[in-house]
Amino acid sequence: HSGSFTAKWRRYENLTPVETALTPLTGTLTNPTGRDAVSITVTDLTKAVAKYGNYIILNEEVDLINRNDQSMKLSEVMGINAGESLNYLQRNEVEDNSTQVYSNGGADSAVNTIISATAIQQVVNTLQRNKAKHWTAMSRGETSIGTAPIRKSYWGITHYDVEEDIRNLTGFRAVETYAGQTDTQEGEFGAYRGVRFISTSEASIDDDVGAVGGTSVRETTNSKADLYSTVIFGQDAVGSLGLSSSHIQEIYKSGDKLPAVMMIAKARGSMGAGDPFDEVSSLAWKSWHGAKILNTNWIRTIRSAATDL
Repeated sequence: HSGSFTAKWRRYENLTPVETALTPLTGTLTNPTGRDAVSITVTDLTKAVAKYGNYIILNEEVDLINRNDQSMKLSEVMGINAGESLNYLQRNEVEDNSTQVYSNGGADSAVNTIISATAIQQVVNTLQRNKAKHWTAMSRGETSIGTAPIRKSYWGITHYDVEEDIRNLTGFRAVETYAGQTDTQEGEFGAYRGVRFISTSEASIDDDVGAVGGTSVRETTNSKADLYSTVIFGQDAVGSLGLSSSHIQEIYKSGDKLPAVMMIAKARGSMGAGDPFDEVSSLAWKSWHGAKILNTNWIRTIRSAATDL
């Protein structure tokens, strides 16, 4: 509503911890504490919000020769396409623009090993040193039913192929062994070294961009290792913004989830002179979206190969 399609986030930096005691109130009325006020560092980050969408056209003959519930199935297909498209846009922002840590070597062209405990430890240590906020608090366990505490954690998002390598790390705790009071997320498969991991097919695979990997890691053309990105991040490290027409129709409160995707169905006969025989219908989705890394100190991406199972 400010005349442009540029979204703005505002980041407030943490204050320096106080190590000096307050002095007795002997100052003047204009400064009774005898201490000057501190200034908060505020950083504005911007990103252009763009419009995305997809649609299909159906003619009369397609409707006539298919089952009556076809429209419901096509709506499901379009919904999946919308969700995956927005996920890909968000994925591209965090994978491409965060600081990368390599499982070995110092560049993609040198990587041919799977994700390691050392790489995960390095990332967690970096986020902790930078005071990145954890996503989840520590949870207690219960030895009588075979569960153990889960330490406060960051989130890690990785591909299904890398999931199997993380599961084999010594000390990995599968989600099945969490205590009952621990809430989990869709796709979460376990915790390791201060990271709770989620796996998804929407994490990217870069074919044949690593080093020669031999027979132990996945390769698309049997020449160089395929590389995967495992993103580990804290709260407020990444932002996303979606807009829809509902934003000007309703009032939202802090913390509410805003609508992002509009599904649009046009029935046969709705196109006027553009469809003189009432033969054409359409189904579409439309969304505004913008993704932005808000604090580069609170996010890292591990580049690794994956075991060829």
